[in-house]
Amino acid sequence: MPADAANPIQQPCVHCRECSRACPESLDPETLFLALAGDDWPSVRAGRLETCSECNRCTGVCPSHIPLLDWFRWGKSELREQARADAARARFLARNARLARERDELEAARHEGRTARPAALPAQAISRKDVLAAIARGRSRRGRASAAPVPSDAPRHKPGSGP
Repeated sequence: MPADAANPIQQPCVHCRECSRACPESLDPETLFLALAGDDWPSVRAGRLETCSECNRCTGVCPSHIPLLDWFRWGKSELREQARADAARARFLARNARLARERDELEAARHEGRTARPAALPAQAISRKDVLAAIARGRSRRGRASAAPVPSDAPRHKPGSGP
């Protein structure tokens, strides 16, 4: 596919530094581009990529037609993703440290003879007479339920087969 004037073919960087002279933020787009292309994230952070205003002046003056602004936008999104991942990692490590500390405290409490569990509820004294009365009430309820007539037009189901 031949290149036209509106969409020229990208060439390798010729290190002319035109992009650096055109940058209003005094960044070094060439160094940032090379760091992004090489996945050198410490250099990208040191190059202050996040301060890029995305004015597109560097791309306009580049004789090699490198889409610097596209690279910088991609780099910023990657930096944001890395920051989110770092925050999630910090939360994960803090949670694991808290769980380990709680587990150690529980283990220490067990070794000291203390229990970390709450005490059981106090036992209630129920007389034999009360137990026999409750059994009799249950039997009488069952007797009334089985003696209730079933209407002849009501469907009959097998137990466990649903309504």
